[in-house]
Amino acid sequence: MITIFNSRTIYLGTDVKRFNEIRDRLDACKIKYRYKVKNRMSNWSGRGTVRGQLGSAGNPAGLTYQYEIFVHKKDYEKGLGEIR
Repeated sequence: MITIFNSRTIYLGTDVKRFNEIRDRLDACKIKYRYKVKNRMSNWSGRGTVRGQLGSAGNPAGLTYQYEIFVHKKDYEKGLGEIR
């Protein structure tokens, strides 16, 4: 089981294609992982969300979401070797 205490981040970025490639490689190697997807425009800042206050004009659509993949500490080195 992967928890906050025994995991390491193997990928952190905004490229959904790379995110899916890494997940596919980890699946093929039978490395367990967990992931988190964060919408960066929905962060609360004082009186509402960033998008609600400033709008989304001028912000590239590809940078709206941030993807993070975690693996167990014991699988970290093996996982890094597989995703490169």
